[in-house]
Amino acid sequence: MKYEIKELQTDVLVVGGGVGGLTAAISVKECDPDLSVTIIEKQTTGYAGKANKGGGVLQYFDLSRMTPEEFAEYHVHAIGCFLGDQDLMIKYVSMNNHMFDKMVEWGGKLPKNEDGSYRVMPTGPMTAMITVDLDVTLQFRRTAEKLGVKIFDKVTMSDLLTDKGAVSGATAYSILDGTFYVISAKTVILATGSQNYRIGSMWGSGRGDGIAAAYRSGAQMRNAEFGNFAQLVKIRSHNEVVFGENFMHNRLNENVTQNFRKEREPDISSTAIREWYVQMCEGNGPIHLDYGSQAWGGGERGGHGGGNAKPSYGEKFRMLNMKAAMNIDTDLEVCPLFLGEQSPVKVGHDMQTSISGLFAIGDASYCGSTAPGAVPAPPGRNRGSGILNAVFSGIMCAEGAAKNAKTAAPRVDKSQVEVSLQRTYAPLERKDGCTAKDVIRIIQSAVGPMEQSVYMRADRIAKALDLVLQAKELAKTMKAVDFHDLLACHEAEAMVLSAEMQFRAAEMRKESRGWFLREDYPEMDNDNWLKWIIVKNENGQMTFSTEDVPYEKWAVKPQGK
Repeated sequence: MKYEIKELQTDVLVVGGGVGGLTAAISVKECDPDLSVTIIEKQTTGYAGKANKGGGVLQYFDLSRMTPEEFAEYHVHAIGCFLGDQDLMIKYVSMNNHMFDKMVEWGGKLPKNEDGSYRVMPTGPMTAMITVDLDVTLQFRRTAEKLGVKIFDKVTMSDLLTDKGAVSGATAYSILDGTFYVISAKTVILATGSQNYRIGSMWGSGRGDGIAAAYRSGAQMRNAEFGNFAQLVKIRSHNEVVFGENFMHNRLNENVTQNFRKEREPDISSTAIREWYVQMCEGNGPIHLDYGSQAWGGGERGGHGGGNAKPSYGEKFRMLNMKAAMNIDTDLEVCPLFLGEQSPVKVGHDMQTSISGLFAIGDASYCGSTAPGAVPAPPGRNRGSGILNAVFSGIMCAEGAAKNAKTAAPRVDKSQVEVSLQRTYAPLERKDGCTAKDVIRIIQSAVGPMEQSVYMRADRIAKALDLVLQAKELAKTMKAVDFHDLLACHEAEAMVLSAEMQFRAAEMRKESRGWFLREDYPEMDNDNWLKWIIVKNENGQMTFSTEDVPYEKWAVKPQGK
């Protein structure tokens, strides 16, 4: 079968039309209006990503009450567990109000008080949230178009193109008519989101295809093992119960939150998932929420001791979780739902990857940037950090991306284009084979169980990895029936790759740290594992190495270091 081929040229190619991609496109244009900037989005720019699917909250830092350095110190101990880049975290916090102001400038609607200050809701010991209208990405699209950004919807990236260690563009195809695009670009920005394994509906848009393309092109991955986020949900509706981990009770009506939480914390941790698993194994399930109870052992609303939690605290979160669904699901039995949130593309402070001219932002590189430390991508124990991190990294990449587009002169390698063309349409050329869903179901059976992905042990990791390898072989036989199905096949391939990286890296890290829990290695090991795991494609082989965390240059150091 022959496919129409079109060639495009642009200075800067942004892959992904969600909040991060639009922020990057706008910010590059603000840096240099003369640059040509193009967005390709496999669905519809402005409707893409997770920001407009129920996650309309932004993390807020009250810089009148704390310094960025104080938050970074708190984050190191309570969340990142010494695996995070403290300088990047300080920069993120420092830019808090600037990012809010830019979002408003670009059309976002953020609530304010009568005195002009932003209206916020406290969520943790040092954090708060502010809401944002779910049409924020549509407003950003209008701003981008006014600045001259070109947008191609229903066009999905297939492969990245490189020239002598630098990016030279990308190939892509239309999911409507199959047109194959060869896009020459001096700079490419990946804003393609995380890998979420399509288990949780609201989170399902994270398909990991940008991660897979970066890996195939030789870009390094970092912290791939932190792709195992799970959230408590109601059994019947699968609706998330935000901060429900503070009110967990077993069938004996015992408060089991006090088994793992002694004071208020910013968001759900893996210890809540472990507690659910242990209680179920001991026959004490099901687990339900009791909002009128003591929220945690010995800590009141501020998390500073002094008696039981006030009922108003529980009532606040009862309404937060139940008001919209009061007539749909009032049953408070809960279980964990695996969401994933793998975001491993390795980047520096300017969000440039290990390939010159290739940048990765938002949920494609959250963990790869190491800013958050030992947690998966947002919420990442920082509720509201998803949208804000996408805006932050989109702004941070702009100057470097624009500068590179002014100086680079890449050449498109026709042999790479031909290889990509053959790889892209291979599922459509097969006469028979399995479906993408066949592969996806196997991967979901590997990552979905909590005991294989969150509370891990060597034998359970091996079981999960065996399933992944089965899916890897099966994926070679996938057959597509149309161009939408072709996209599904390539997303399934990306899912297989992400899962293999995740479990092989998890097998390698022999400790427990932050969100990462191993039953067989229950302690944090600063002597051997103050390291980041690096994954790279070398001549078709998945290789692993480690990079020492440079804690010596940061203010907050592990005890004894």
